[in-house]
Parts: sequence; structure tokens; C-alpha cells
Amino acid sequence: MTRAGNRIDAGLGLLDRQILDKDGKDSGNVDDLELFAREEGGAPYVMYILAGPGALARRLRGRAGAWLESAFERLHHSEDPHPARIPFGVVKDIKHSVELSISKRGLDVTTIEDWVRDHFISKIPGAYHDPGGTK
Repeated sequence: MTRAGNRIDAGLGLLDRQILDKDGKDSGNVDDLELFAREEGGAPYVMYILAGPGALARRLRGRAGAWLESAFERLHHSEDPHPARIPFGVVKDIKHSVELSISKRGLDVTTIEDWVRDHFISKIPGAYHDPGGTK
């Protein structure tokens, strides 16, 4: 993979790194990568970062992977669930984390979190209590 003139091993340089949005907010982890092969041959390039339980389940083996994939499919709002895809073009920098040039709100990485919050957590009395008295 080439980034700003540098060639790095995509597996070692990206997988399992924390993703930070443009405001430095945690936006998940790099759980997998979607690669595309060049028509003229040569090394493939990273087109998307895949994040969330749908992507991680595919990397895990055995019962843990099967359980996570099943839970992801059952909890996902879509009939055809898929991992969150982050276009590699929005990657601003790769350091100890992968820094993005867009806000977390523009990503599909919190789909399951949002669903659980809206359907379960919000129904728990006092779940959104804070000392200021607002939700």
C-alpha cells in the first residue's frame, strides 16, 4: 500500500488500529480491509476500511466468530447487514491510530451502538440521568 509516497504493509500498518474522526473522537477500530486489484496487475490497494462487529466476525475463527456474526446480523437494522465501510480517501494520517478527515457522524460505524441505545438503553429508567438534570 502506498500512502503519501510511502509503502507500508496494510495488515501491519492498519489492522486493529483505533480510528479517530476529525475531532479526535473514537470511531472504532480497523477490523478488516477491502482491497481492489489493479487492472494492469501489481499490488492491490486499500479501497475501504471495514469496521465494527460485522467485519471483526469475519476475522475471528470458530465459535466466537460465528456468534459475533450471528449477533451482528440479528441486531442490524438492515435486511442485508454489512460491515461499516470507510472510504480510504478520507484517511488523513496513519500514526498510532488512523486519523480521518471527516466526523464520526458521517460514518456508519455506530449503527449497532445506535440501535442498542434506541431500543434497549433508552427504555431503562434513569439511563440518561446526569447531574445537570438533562438527557
